[in-house]
Amino acid sequence: MKTFHGWLRATIFFTTLAFSVTASATTGYFALGYGAKSMGMAGAVVSNPQDTISAAANPASIGLVDEGWDVGIRFFSPIREAEINTSAPPLGAAYDVSDKSRRNLFLIPSLGITKKLNEKITVGFALYGNGGLNSTYDDNIYDQTAGAFGGAPQGVGTGGATPDTGKLGVDLSQSLQAFSLAYKANDRHTVGVSLLIGVQRFSARGLGNFQCFTPTGFLSNGAGAVGTACAPGGFQAATPGFVLSPYLSGNNSDWAYGAGARIGWIGEVTPTLTLGAAFASKVYMTEFDDYRELFAEQGDLDIPANFALSATIKATPKVKVSFDFQRILYEGVNSISNPGPVPTAVGPGPGSSGLLGADNGLGFGWEDVDIYRLAVEYAHNSAWTYRAGVAYNTQPIDQSQVLFNILAPAVIQKHATVGFTYSPEKDSEWNFAYMHAFEEKVDTPVSAFGLPASIQMYQNSVDLSYSKRF
Repeated sequence: MKTFHGWLRATIFFTTLAFSVTASATTGYFALGYGAKSMGMAGAVVSNPQDTISAAANPASIGLVDEGWDVGIRFFSPIREAEINTSAPPLGAAYDVSDKSRRNLFLIPSLGITKKLNEKITVGFALYGNGGLNSTYDDNIYDQTAGAFGGAPQGVGTGGATPDTGKLGVDLSQSLQAFSLAYKANDRHTVGVSLLIGVQRFSARGLGNFQCFTPTGFLSNGAGAVGTACAPGGFQAATPGFVLSPYLSGNNSDWAYGAGARIGWIGEVTPTLTLGAAFASKVYMTEFDDYRELFAEQGDLDIPANFALSATIKATPKVKVSFDFQRILYEGVNSISNPGPVPTAVGPGPGSSGLLGADNGLGFGWEDVDIYRLAVEYAHNSAWTYRAGVAYNTQPIDQSQVLFNILAPAVIQKHATVGFTYSPEKDSEWNFAYMHAFEEKVDTPVSAFGLPASIQMYQNSVDLSYSKRF
């Protein structure tokens, strides 16, 4: 078992390296695309496969690309910021509770390989960072704002201070391995299936102010029914005899493993129109035991199901136009979709939600996301191919859910990409893509603190890859 876990950890290390991508995002916490060619197309590759890594979007694609392998690296830079305005009524407190998250550069590798067994059957393997969440604040925004209720920031403070406030942030890395098989039914239709193996790593720090929302802290605090504040001063744990939960914050990285499946189809309906479709089940993951009193369902964080529909039009012999629609079912995962804290007279409270870690426990309050992608591919000649795309997704975070999403400000909605391929010889290619995700902000006049709050982010990324054909 130790050998098996060691192999899985080595795999996620290779596929993600420093990968702790902030809502990696751009589409909630899923990546916009996988590999340089896909990113140049803004991810619109479900009916227009580009390379061996396209199995990450549609397993049928490996039956339509040349045999070979692709290896790439993404340089990803998310810039994110959060603020709670304590100078507003009712507090008028003189605390500066805004901060920009540091760690603004991440490296995200990807790898794919395919091999034809015969004229109809192709097998393939792809390794890629599916997505993630990261925030690293030097100033603990929760702690400073809670301090405004009680007269001093709790982590600075006095007898009621909990020891696990400090620096604030989370780090979620999520990798998928796709073992794929494609079957070419005839010259026009190809179907495929992938076994998805998921590996994820998580850590959290600085969440001590939420101790009284945990089952351990709540029961030891002598508070009333769930939905009331745990102690004077809002959610600060300040009563005598209070017991800290060891499963909330400040632990080392915990690992989870799981499996799911993806199926797909690509069909040439006419000589100029190709359609595609893909569906990925939920990837059912083991629980984060070290954070069982943070995530709902005792530490469960499954990877959401999703599906996509696509059409590609061959406008001219050299130009293809692709349109993809995708829906990510975040609402099918309780720890992501359950609502977060609500305002009370003395600060945030659980409201009608259960305690952290319970099946109905507090979550990030995310909604399902719809993604619309439009891309153009121009094959200039045998050596040069150019790509460009745009994408828009609906907002996963309602303004009422800003407080918890300071940890995961996945507010991006609009993206633009460009890319190209240079083929110095028939069996090798160099690929490049650039993405800009435009700045987006979600703010609310009444956060769970009862105060105005906001989260915002923009992103840039550069993808480089090399392709070798057999």
